[in-house]
Amino acid sequence: MKLNNFNYNLKYKPTLFLIVGIIILIIGIPFGLYALTLNGGGSLGGVLVLLGVAIFLPFLIIDRILVNRINPLKLSIFELILSVITLLYVWFG
Repeated sequence: MKLNNFNYNLKYKPTLFLIVGIIILIIGIPFGLYALTLNGGGSLGGVLVLLGVAIFLPFLIIDRILVNRINPLKLSIFELILSVITLLYVWFG
């Protein structure tokens, strides 16, 4: 029963973090694993990419929990504002 709810939310209630998270998982895991096979600093790059994927997973889980309690459109707007504030802080902070 929980799996049906998850599939429904995944298909009919997409949010910004879900879309970005799927892209990060699809690109990050293969690239990170490939970079781990390189010599020298390239393997460190693979570790950093996989660390970024691991750091994003809790955000993806929290997003899926919140989508059941909050309107997905409002949640996406909040996620967009949070992302813009974070990017501005990183660039100009």
